[in-house]
Amino acid sequence: MSENKRIGRNMGRIELLAVQDKVKTMLEAGYDRKKIYYRLIEEGRVTMSYPTFCYQLKQLLNREAPAGPQNSDRRPQTSVPSKTNRSEPFSINRNPKLENLV
Repeated sequence: MSENKRIGRNMGRIELLAVQDKVKTMLEAGYDRKKIYYRLIEEGRVTMSYPTFCYQLKQLLNREAPAGPQNSDRRPQTSVPSKTNRSEPFSINRNPKLENLV
């Protein structure tokens, strides 16, 4: 019977840094995180759990992301109208007219 041992603190980061080139290559090739993780487990390259792998991969990718605008294809943020511009307060009509219903 194999026993699950916890790896030391920050060892997940060290394991991922050791294989980061392979992980990046596989991500660029279109592999998803779970397939990459199981491939590394089969090869004996990592011993961390899958949630730890995902967390450390996210941290690694965020550290390497450019500091400028992240996604230029995002919609620009629009301002939310303030509550003071409303002419009447919100109310619930418990007995609506049938012609007002959608």
